[in-house]
Amino acid sequence: MMTRNEHQKYCAKNTRTLMFLYDADQDYVAARCCILNGLFPGFMLASQAVEKFLKALVVFEGKKVKNTHDPFKLKECLKEVKDYDLDRYDGLLKKLSDHYKARYSDNKMDYKTNGASSEELDDLDDLWMFLKEKLPLPNEVKFRTNFFSDLFDESPYWKDKFWIREKNGSLADRIQLWEKIYKEIQDKPYSD
Repeated sequence: MMTRNEHQKYCAKNTRTLMFLYDADQDYVAARCCILNGLFPGFMLASQAVEKFLKALVVFEGKKVKNTHDPFKLKECLKEVKDYDLDRYDGLLKKLSDHYKARYSDNKMDYKTNGASSEELDDLDDLWMFLKEKLPLPNEVKFRTNFFSDLFDESPYWKDKFWIREKNGSLADRIQLWEKIYKEIQDKPYSD
């Protein structure tokens, strides 16, 4: 376990990464809410969520973030520094890029993918959970990010827990282990 001082220093050193992750988690929850309710803007939010998560990884790996909103190009940029084994998601990343561009009807689609479908939510969830598992942060930091507090804490004001869990098959295999780790960190937060 990290000491409180070690945790603070680590977070201070990686503030930009953690801020990208915070924003990404917010967009992921909002995307799921919209898509589950049949609202197309959810796909644009999904693209932004993945974009921000990939930018967090690029920054964490010490590379300058490219000025792009294209998740596929960000994956390629990240791969130049470290291969996170994301090639299996190329089709989804290209589709997300086109969804983001579709927010304006006169934008040219780079990858010419087909329109959006709520069936893509399973692929998005699979990618998101994979990224969460691959996130190279110490557990004491990773499990204090917004996503995990939203997933396991009750809030009388926000429904994030519901929107993360609702029809999320990719979460099912991971939730028990993640909840165990989360509770251990909450019960014994620091080694000092």
